[in-house]
Amino acid sequence: MTKIIEEMTNLFSRNNIPAFGIGKAASLENEPSDYRPSDMLSSAQSILCFGLSVPKGVFKSGERSEWMYWRAANVYYRNIDAVLMRACSIIEEEGEIAVPVFG
Repeated sequence: MTKIIEEMTNLFSRNNIPAFGIGKAASLENEPSDYRPSDMLSSAQSILCFGLSVPKGVFKSGERSEWMYWRAANVYYRNIDAVLMRACSIIEEEGEIAVPVFG
């Protein structure tokens, strides 16, 4: 597990993702149906979450803020999707099973 965490730290660092965490999947089992880790992968034991900030200017650009938000979201989501798929590959290279959950 330490090797996976080290590889995740390197992956996120290379992709300018400053925050991530790993938790027990069981901690979210009281969530509504379709939001529980076991709804996505019945054998889920851990969850990995990560995030990055959006520049404040995107939200303060006046009349164009909606356009700016969707433009930024397009760029960010594309990056997040690629990083998430790589994270799943890292986990599966260690013999585990992973599923990317976008949202």
